[in-house]
Amino acid sequence: MHHTIAFYNVENLYESGNNKNIGDLPFQGSRSWNISRYKNKLAKIAKTISRIGEEETQKLPTFFGLCEIENKKVIDELLEEFPFKANYGYVHKDSLDERGIDTAFFYNKEFFTIEDSEFIRIPIFNSDGSRDYTRDITYAKGKLENITIHFFVLHLPSKRENNINVSKRIHILHELRKKINEIFDKDILANIIIMGDFNEDPTTTYLYQQLWNKKTIQELKERELYNPFENLYKRDLYSTFHEGKGMLFDQIIFSKSFFDENSKLRYSNSNVFNPPFLQNPDREKLGTPWRTYTGSRYLGGYSDHFPVYAIIENIK
Repeated sequence: MHHTIAFYNVENLYESGNNKNIGDLPFQGSRSWNISRYKNKLAKIAKTISRIGEEETQKLPTFFGLCEIENKKVIDELLEEFPFKANYGYVHKDSLDERGIDTAFFYNKEFFTIEDSEFIRIPIFNSDGSRDYTRDITYAKGKLENITIHFFVLHLPSKRENNINVSKRIHILHELRKKINEIFDKDILANIIIMGDFNEDPTTTYLYQQLWNKKTIQELKERELYNPFENLYKRDLYSTFHEGKGMLFDQIIFSKSFFDENSKLRYSNSNVFNPPFLQNPDREKLGTPWRTYTGSRYLGGYSDHFPVYAIIENIK
């Protein structure tokens, strides 16, 4: 049986009312966010998720991760908007992020049983020594038809002027790798999947260094990881754009076990999900995501990112 794993940066999915003391106040004010726009976005995001991997598996995604969601209320109302009847569970906790946005992991209870979860909060600091606040990494462990899988969902600090957050991204990945090592210490053949918005393209050197990624499946050794999205990036497939430049910040990375001939869970393929309905209807911007906003101007689209996904197969 084939299963879809998807990841989607849903671009500032805030609820419609002001939630004081978090980062959505400018969004609510200057962008005139309201219940109508909120409901429209919920329906669009739900529609999108329901279509990811449909051609390959003929069913809904078994797993998906989201980032840029505000809170549990948004998650529950998103699930209510889904155009299908599916029993999804999720793992989420409010983080200390300065914008009030989080990551979350979702799983179809028909196929996956959750066993453990954790919210990995890694302290980071600005150059002046002050504390910076970013999203927690959401961790979930469970069984897919009696096979254990470990999931990590992340959203690394953004690319700002002069790439000032690069050291923070490196530090978070370094600490994440420690968590991965702890899993491998207990099970050298562990099935590990990392999905998220890395705010870097897959060819970035420190992604290899910090996560122990290899460029080819043939190079893989114990404890090492493989990122299939590098090949997609080299084929000019992108999940987001900035000033006309395509970037593949959204990625899904796998442990060696998914490529072993004797494994019961095997990697099949991956792609960027960018059908016409997700693309900007402006003729000059075809091929780019149809955003909800550009600056403070409301466009009414889906997100400034395309989702990405991968298919794995359970070998009986």
